[in-house]
Amino acid sequence: MALDRHPASGQRVGSLVLNPGGPGVSGVDFLPDAVKLLSKKLVSSFDLVSFDPPGVDRTAPVVCLDPAGLSAYFHTDPAPPTAAGFAALVASEQVLAQGCEKRSGAELPYVSTADAVADLDLLRQALGDGALSYMGFSYGTLIGAGYAHRFPSRVRALVLDGAIDPAVPVITRLDEQSASLDSQLQRFFAFCAAWSGCPWQQGRDPEATFLALLQRVRSSPLPVAGSARTVGPSELLFGTGQALYSPGYWKFLSEALAQAERGDGTAVMELFDAYTERNADGTYSNVFEANAAVNCLDAPAPSMSELRADAAHSAAVAPVFGVTNLYGEITCDVWPLPATSEVGPLAAPGSAPIVVVGSTGDPVTPYRWAKGLAAELGPAVLITREGDGHTGYRFSSCVRRAVDAYLIDLAVPAPGLSCPTG
Repeated sequence: MALDRHPASGQRVGSLVLNPGGPGVSGVDFLPDAVKLLSKKLVSSFDLVSFDPPGVDRTAPVVCLDPAGLSAYFHTDPAPPTAAGFAALVASEQVLAQGCEKRSGAELPYVSTADAVADLDLLRQALGDGALSYMGFSYGTLIGAGYAHRFPSRVRALVLDGAIDPAVPVITRLDEQSASLDSQLQRFFAFCAAWSGCPWQQGRDPEATFLALLQRVRSSPLPVAGSARTVGPSELLFGTGQALYSPGYWKFLSEALAQAERGDGTAVMELFDAYTERNADGTYSNVFEANAAVNCLDAPAPSMSELRADAAHSAAVAPVFGVTNLYGEITCDVWPLPATSEVGPLAAPGSAPIVVVGSTGDPVTPYRWAKGLAAELGPAVLITREGDGHTGYRFSSCVRRAVDAYLIDLAVPAPGLSCPTG
C-alpha cells in the first residue's frame, strides 16, 4: 500500500487517516493539499496519514488504455442523441473494459470498497492505533461508513464529509446526483445574471443557451489553441461539471463559456483536463480506470435496457447532466467481472459516535444522502452546511470548529447543528 505521513507539529493526539474521494483519487497526492486544507489545530494534533487504496495510482494501479486510447475514450460523446452515437459509446466502454481485463486482470477482483476497508484496518494496526480516527471526503465517506459497519468497536472518531448513501439504488443515485448538478448549474446561471461583469451572455433562458452550445460543439467541435485536440460534448459537459465543484471556479467557467461561444475551446479544455487529471505531457492519472474498477465491483450494474428506459426520466429531472451521468453506468454493464457487493444500508451498532457533514448545495453528493447515511449508521450526528460547493469542511469555519473539537477532544456536535458558509 502506498501511503504518506505528515507528523504532528504539536502535542500529538494520534494518527488521522484521510481519504480525498473518487474512487480513484490518490491519497498520497492529496496529503500536501490536506496539510493546507485542514486547520492548524488538526495539523498540530495529528500525524496526518493518507494512502492510495487498492487499484489507485501507486497501489497496484488498474491500468486499461495508453494515453492515446484514454484520449479517444474521454472524447466520446457521453450523451449521444442518435442510435449510431449510442453504439459508439457502448463500443468505447467495451474497449475500456477489455483493456482493463487485458492489462490489469489479476488486480481487478481486489479493488472494491470492501477491500479498501480491510486495508484501512491493516493500516490502523500498522500505525499502532487501538482505534481509528478518520476523515473521508465524498467517496471517502463510503470507505469510512464501511469501516464502521465492519469494525464498529475499532472506531475512535470518523468524519464523513460529502456523504454517499449506500442504500440508494444505482439508477436513483445517478438521477439524484444529476439533479444536484443541474441545480448547481442553475445557481451558476443566477450568479452570472447578477454579476454585471459576467462575460458569458446567457440570454433570457440560460439553460437553452447552454444546450444550444452543446449541440453546436456536437456538430462542429471547437479548436484548442496550440493543439490538434477539439472540444466536443464530452469536454463541454465534464469541463462544466468540474467548475461546479466550487463557486470559486464560477468566474473562470463564465470566461470559458464566453470563449466557447466565440469559437475557441481552449479554456473549456483546461477545465476538462483538470477533471480527467491529464498531465502536461499528455499522460493521465489512473483515476478513471480505478473509478470504473471500484464502482463496478461495488454494486450490480443496471442492464442496458434499464438504462435506456430511464433516459427520458433522467433528461426530465436534469436536462443538462442527466443522460450523461446515467450512461456512465454502461461501463459496469460491459465490465468483465460481476459485482461483489450489494446496494444497502451500512449500520454501525456499537460504534463510537460518528459525524456526517452534508451541504445543502452540494452538486455531487446531494444533501439527502448525508441525512440518509447518518440515519442508517445509527450512532451518527449530522452537521448541515448551508451553501454551494462539494463537501463542507473547506467552506465553513463553523464546520471546521465542530469537526476539530470532535476529532481532537471527542466533543460530539449537538444534534441539528447548522452552519453557514464562510
